[in-house]
Amino acid sequence: DENELETEILASEPGIHQEIGKMANLDEILKQMSAEVTGYIACALVGLDGLNIASHTSDMAANPETISAQLTMLLKLAEAAVEKLGAGVIEDNLTTAEHAYILMRFLPGKQYYLSMAAHRKTGNLGNMRLISRIYAERLSQAMPQ
Repeated sequence: DENELETEILASEPGIHQEIGKMANLDEILKQMSAEVTGYIACALVGLDGLNIASHTSDMAANPETISAQLTMLLKLAEAAVEKLGAGVIEDNLTTAEHAYILMRFLPGKQYYLSMAAHRKTGNLGNMRLISRIYAERLSQAMPQ
């Protein structure tokens, strides 16, 4: 019965197949990105409400959904401080911890951001920044309208 209902809903919404395909594409883009980040732990595409749109983790990583809300609050606070300082637009926000780098970058339009984490010993901060810039643009273009 559930499968029939799902089929009816999908058939009644002509553009829904494209939207579902685009969302699956976001997961695939994050998976591709993970292969290019040295020391990769996890990444997520997150809305400013703190909810994950897509995510990918290494086998050892914690679930990114559990930390996205806190990272969103951190990014909003950093953006407010930058604005009060008159320092311009945030390119990215980096948190350096004892064992990891956590990098957040807004997608164009600032409604979503890309977060990624890499091991501090094996990760490369320059690589993270470059890859986040490239993939933020790719993710933005792949987002459903």
